[in-house]
Amino acid sequence: MTLFLALALPVAHYPLNLAYGAHEKYGKQPSGVIHGSVTPAPGPHNEPDGAYEFPGTSDSYIEFPNDGGLDTRFSITLMCWVQPGGQDGPLFNYRESGPWGVHIWINFKKFFNRITVRDTHAFRTAISSFEELAEGQWYHVAATYDHNTGVNSLFINGHPDNSLFINTSYEISTNDNKVRMGVKAGDGRYFKGKIAEMKVYDFALNADQIQAAMNAEGSLRIFSLSFVHREPSHPFRT
Repeated sequence: MTLFLALALPVAHYPLNLAYGAHEKYGKQPSGVIHGSVTPAPGPHNEPDGAYEFPGTSDSYIEFPNDGGLDTRFSITLMCWVQPGGQDGPLFNYRESGPWGVHIWINFKKFFNRITVRDTHAFRTAISSFEELAEGQWYHVAATYDHNTGVNSLFINGHPDNSLFINTSYEISTNDNKVRMGVKAGDGRYFKGKIAEMKVYDFALNADQIQAAMNAEGSLRIFSLSFVHREPSHPFRT
């Protein structure tokens, strides 16, 4: 019997494996560019070359162009698989240098998410996960902000971890023309570890939707009622 499940669709899905390199899976966004010594590594489900490993150096990062396709403007969900390697740094950071855009990091060995205000880049109160992350262990992390409720939340392995009301009615700073993973220029913290399956949504997913997205990347074969899979037009590493 075939199982059909409705699955929320991201505005961008970067598998971050050897087959796709830094390309968006369905060609919806411009390809990212891999810099320095970022190399394929085993993924979160023990698949060969199923992730990219960052050595924690200033010249090793992935940069994604943002021509408007990554601009979620109001609400957002950022999610990925992460294996910490013992060094803090950015997992997905809008704006590659200077004032801060919306970002999710590992900071003080915890997941860290901050929402910033569009154009001014003013900070909203950040949230962090409660427990320190174990080096060498895979985690699935999702950070959400809901423009309508004003709540910023973190989920780890599909379960709520921390949340905070940070206010409603403003637009968020996701309109900068570059997003970086691994390094923010001018900041001395360079992420060391592995990342796979980076996804960006233009709304705040709930726990059930996050768990469905997380399970879809594993051994379960999940189909969407509203989406037909097609192969990417440019599946290879740059």
